[in-house]
Amino acid sequence: MARRVVITASGFILPLGSTPGEVLAALDSPHGPFERWAADRHVSVCPVAGFDLRSYVGRCKNARYLTRGQQLCLAAAVRAVSEADLGPQHLDSAGLFLGLGPNLQAVPREDKALWLLDCLPNTLAATLAEQLGLHGENLTIMTACAGSTQALGQAFRTVAAGLADVALAGGGDSRLSVEGVRAYRQAGVLATDFVRPEEACRPFDRNRSGFAIGEGAAMFVLESLDHATARGARILAEVVGASSSLDGGSLTGPDPAGMAAARAVRLCLEKLGSRDLCVLAHGTGTVLNDETEAAVLSGTVPNARAVCAFKSRMGHLASACGAAELAVGLVCAETGQFPAIANLENPAWPDLPLLRRPMALRPKNLLLQSFGFGGQNACLGLKEFKAGKDAA
Repeated sequence: MARRVVITASGFILPLGSTPGEVLAALDSPHGPFERWAADRHVSVCPVAGFDLRSYVGRCKNARYLTRGQQLCLAAAVRAVSEADLGPQHLDSAGLFLGLGPNLQAVPREDKALWLLDCLPNTLAATLAEQLGLHGENLTIMTACAGSTQALGQAFRTVAAGLADVALAGGGDSRLSVEGVRAYRQAGVLATDFVRPEEACRPFDRNRSGFAIGEGAAMFVLESLDHATARGARILAEVVGASSSLDGGSLTGPDPAGMAAARAVRLCLEKLGSRDLCVLAHGTGTVLNDETEAAVLSGTVPNARAVCAFKSRMGHLASACGAAELAVGLVCAETGQFPAIANLENPAWPDLPLLRRPMALRPKNLLLQSFGFGGQNACLGLKEFKAGKDAA
């Protein structure tokens, strides 16, 4: 029998802040902290202000091999472990599951003997093992924008199956570089039709034209319920389902029919249910993604209480977007305050329960959706935690 799995800590470094209080204060504003990118004034970005890895880990000799997104992820992992109050006895056999993106700046360098480490996907995992003493089952997942959501799902399955009592999971990313912005510009996915940078990203709006680039990281501690209870851990939510699927229709755009994406949603709903449900939508603000996701929502969760789109508040965090949106969603669920989707002035799908104004809401169920390049789809289902043998 599968074990019950709970989240006992969340560590995040986001454009909205790095504490629940900072996030709530930022969400109280009509818009997120967007700005024009200094190197291209036609691009809207949402950076993490004042980030310094040393303030989280001290001196780290391997930091030079980590991208900014990976450094943000390392800092978030340190915060999550601290929040969970995990000691070496808990971490030695803990699992580690990361959703990361490519290093678009990696090139051979004569002044850097081990420049190959810039390219390897597991360099951050090795650094985290050294920093935190993690030696259990691990996996680095690079499935584009679905990466961190799939990492959370893999951690859930690992703990549920009894392969680990504790797992650290999430992701970090930053595409705020010349290479990253150029890649997005050439792919035609960035918002271009805006007067003010905070108005660039318009998920599910008729006048949407693309997304704005964010950066950040979020990491979570997942434990078996028995393990968490035995050590008196605080429980944020219970994970009850995880799913993924693959479109196979395009290297970039989603399958317009959304068949595989809908399958992933339905698989999660088998354990989660659709009553008292809040959806943390992918909601990029691109024409194709929103159209496909709206069709999926209409066909799978038409009676959801609310649909959120946090990218309108902090930009698109690439492979880290799912973990980041879950971190914000858990803060909102705990406080009962969910923000409106920013810039949603003319909903393209008025029949969907899109949050057009702030709402006082304490949903019993959260559904996280992430859809990435290459047709990668991932979902995670979470319930409000209730004690008792049959509560799940």
